[in-house]
Amino acid sequence: MSGNLFSRIEQSRFYDWAMRLPIVLYSFYALVHDVVSFSGQVAQEPAVWAHADAGVIIATLARISQWMFVALLAVLPLFRHRPIAKSTALLPRLAALVTVCIPPFCVLLDRAPPNLWCNLVAVAAGVSASILGALTLSFLGRSFSVMPEARRLVTTGPYSIVRHPLYLFELLGVVGILLQVRSLAGVGLLALIVGLQIARARWEEAVLDRAIPEFAAYRRQVPFLIPRDPRSLFTLLREDPMARRRSAVVMSSAFGLLALVVIALPRLVG
Repeated sequence: MSGNLFSRIEQSRFYDWAMRLPIVLYSFYALVHDVVSFSGQVAQEPAVWAHADAGVIIATLARISQWMFVALLAVLPLFRHRPIAKSTALLPRLAALVTVCIPPFCVLLDRAPPNLWCNLVAVAAGVSASILGALTLSFLGRSFSVMPEARRLVTTGPYSIVRHPLYLFELLGVVGILLQVRSLAGVGLLALIVGLQIARARWEEAVLDRAIPEFAAYRRQVPFLIPRDPRSLFTLLREDPMARRRSAVVMSSAFGLLALVVIALPRLVG
């Protein structure tokens, strides 16, 4: 009787939304906390940002790029469809929950002293992760999952290159954050999230295999996480008009936001 009751609750719309909100609120908390902390630093030393040199600008862009990445993770669960199948085991669910909590937690870590080259790579990693993540989501749509669940099979866009492009770009975003931390704790967190993402993807594939008959053929044709050809993304953008249009919109929005902040910040603190 209790098992049937829990099953009915788990299939309800209320339960689905209740499972989304903790991740959303936690991610937004980490994001707002870091924005407020950065604002406090600007208020204490306004002259540094009012007459910012290249190092300050790059460090600021690195931080903004991680905000974009965490904001993307925060809003994802709000727009997904309800699943048609899901993993019922506790371990896959717990691992997925820990995995999505790590990137916002990395934002809360103390940063290492500024380093121009690390910050340059962090900007490239963070902006790339946000742009490629948003491009991937434009194809994934409301089929996005946190727990190992099945909604529909997506095989176009970045999903024609690897089976789990969003996980790959999430790892890239975490690298961008941890380049600003540069600590043993950061290295440990990166190793942990790599292991958890791989396990999470395997559990998700087990659910997809049960729920969607076409998944077996797709799995045989498309690599797991690493593209066979590093140039495949550029080939996709060259040959797929839809991917090209969507990437242009995402890139112009991302770089426009970065430019707006760089232009506005000296005026705000000057």
